[in-house]
Amino acid sequence: MDIEDRVVAIEKEMSTHEAQCEERWKTTFNRLEEIEETLSRMESRLLVGAGSMILFLAGVIVSLLLE
Repeated sequence: MDIEDRVVAIEKEMSTHEAQCEERWKTTFNRLEEIEETLSRMESRLLVGAGSMILFLAGVIVSLLLE
């Protein structure tokens, strides 16, 4: 195998590699976006839960003080 054949083979391998990497990056970015959306929903639920707990405890304290 001469050097030109080797260069052509390497160019083909690089072209294939670039296409595969591009597809993997697209998949990775899509998954990261899904993870970010899930984390945002979890954060919202946590804030609502914490706010509800604070209001409940404040109500208990007020009712105990008014007795």
